This record gives sequence, structure tokens and C-alpha cells, in this order.
Amino acid sequence: MTVNEHRPQKRQSTLDREISKPLFPSARYFQIHFQHMQAQLDSTQRGVETLQQQIADLQARLGPAHSGFDMADAEK
Repeated sequence: MTVNEHRPQKRQSTLDREISKPLFPSARYFQIHFQHMQAQLDSTQRGVETLQQQIADLQARLGPAHSGFDMADAEK
């Protein structure tokens, strides 16, 4: 037996492994991905709410004369 006779078998087993690989990531990958996205969305939402509260507090402290920016107009 020569070395060349073993190579086709090795090449075939590599090919078999490549063929058996799934084309798409597993369901667990998507679960982790969407959990991460949900955590980021929750964090962003909390940040927006905090900023809105800070703006409302600042507007209340400055009074209506200094509030050139109205939150009600911004939400439209």
C-alpha cells in the first residue's frame, strides 16, 4: 500500500464532513442571538425613558419660558 492510496479516503471523509454540516446555524444560536437583542433593546428603552425623565425634570426647573423644545412635538 502506498501513501497515495490513503489520500482519497481522507479526502472523501473530509468531503463527507463538509456535506454533513448544516447550512444554517442551530436553533440555540438564534435563541442566544435574540436573547442578546432583547437585552439590548430593554437597555436602550430604559435609557430613553431615563433621558425623557431628565428632560422633563430640566424643563420643569427652567420653566415654560425656556422650553423651546416641547416633548409632545417631538413624539409626533
